[in-house]
Formats: sequence, C-alpha cells, structure tokens
Amino acid sequence: MNSNMKLVKWVAGYFALGCAALLQSSPSHAGDADDVARFLAGKSCTRCDLRYENAARLVVHGADLRGAYMFNINLSNARLLGAKMQSSNLEDANLERADLTRANLSRAILSSASLAGATLIASTLQQVVAIQTNFDAADLSNADLTTADLRGSKFIFAFAENAIFKSADLRGSNFSKARLSGATFTGANLTGADFSAARLPSADMRRVQMSKINLSNANLAHADLTGADLKNANLQNADLTGVNLSKANLQNADLTGAEMGSALLSGTNTCGAKLPPGLTPSPC
Repeated sequence: MNSNMKLVKWVAGYFALGCAALLQSSPSHAGDADDVARFLAGKSCTRCDLRYENAARLVVHGADLRGAYMFNINLSNARLLGAKMQSSNLEDANLERADLTRANLSRAILSSASLAGATLIASTLQQVVAIQTNFDAADLSNADLTTADLRGSKFIFAFAENAIFKSADLRGSNFSKARLSGATFTGANLTGADFSAARLPSADMRRVQMSKINLSNANLAHADLTGADLKNANLQNADLTGVNLSKANLQNADLTGAEMGSALLSGTNTCGAKLPPGLTPSPC
C-alpha cells in the first residue's frame, strides 16, 4: 500500500511539473482579450493589443488596425483587403499568403516578418521598417515603398512590376529572379544587393547607389541608370540593350558577356571595367 501511495504521489508530481513547463513555454504576454474580440468581429481596433494572436484565414475587408501591436501575430492566408495598418507593429508576424491588396502599411514595423507569397498589389508601404523581412514570391505590383528600410530583406521570385522603391534602403537585399519591369528605384541604396537573373526592363534607376551589386544575367533592357554608381558591380551576361548609362560610374565593374547594343555611355566612367568586345575602358 505504501509503495502504491508513493507511486501515485510521484505521478502527480511529474504531471504538475509537466503542466508548469507547458505554461512557461506558452507566450507570457498574450493580447488583450477585449481587443482580440473586437478584431475578430471585424470592428475598428486602433492601437489594439493583438500580440501572439492566431488569426489565420481571417477575412476582414477595410479593417482599421492603425497603431495596433501585432507582434508575432499569425495572419497567414488572411484576407485584409484595404486594411488601414499605418504605424502598426507587425514584427516577427506571419503574413504568408495573406491578401493585403490596397492596404496601407505606412510607417509600420515589419522586421523579421514573413510575407512570403503575400498579395500587396497597389499597397502603400511608405517609410516601413522591414529589416530582414521575407517577401519571397510576394506580389508587390504597383506598391509604393518610398523611403522604406528594407535592409537584408528577401524578394526572391517576387512580382513588383511598376512598384516604387524611391529613396529606399535596400542594402544587402535579395531580388534574385524577381520581376521588376517598370519599377522605380531613383535615389535608392542597393549597395551589395543581389539582383541576379532579375527582370528590370524599363526600370528607373537614376542616381541609384549600386556599388558591389550583383546584376549577373539580369534583364535591364531600356532601363535608365543615368548617374548610377555601379562601382565594382557584377553585370556579367546582363542584357543592357538600349540602357542609359550616361554619367554612370562603372569603375572596376564586370560586364563580361553583357549585351550592350544601343546603350548610351555618354560621360560614363568605365575605368578598370571589364567590357564586352569592341568597347574600351575610359582612362583612369
């Protein structure tokens, strides 16, 4: 009998320890219950506390979430068309495959969030802070990312035709194989970015800082790179047909195998550059 009692006590103690460990592993600061209820009901929820909430597949059109705290929220596959999310905190959030068409995310924090496969067509993301954010295969067509901080973010296979990246900070970002026809990058910083095999025909890249950028196998046909800084850039096998490189800096750039038919090179600095046959580097 004594041995049975000891066994019961041991099992009870072990169970209690397991429950305590489970509680400790759960988020210690969940969102406000009333705020969550308002949000899930589709009501206005400005400055709401929705951290850690699981709202996957939620459908709320025109949601007002301005200034909401949504750290680590799960909005995967949600439909939030036309949502107002200015100044919201979505750090570390899961927005994979979410539909945010025409949403306004100006000044929002999206660092370390995942928007892989998300739809952001015609959305406003001006001045967003999205450092190390995942936009792989996202649709950013006609989106406005003016002055956004996108350092180290990924846009692999993204669709961003006619998107605006004016004065954005894209240092170390990855746009490999992205489709960016007609996109605007004027005044942006793309230092050390990877645009290998990206499609950028007719893109506006005037005065862009692109030193050490990887544009190998990229399509830049008829793009405007007037005054761009491409020092030490990799442009191997790039399509530069009809591109405007007037007053651009191509010092020490590698253009081996690039197609440069009808390219404009007026005032271009090609000191030390590796150019296709028929072109001679400018004096250093």
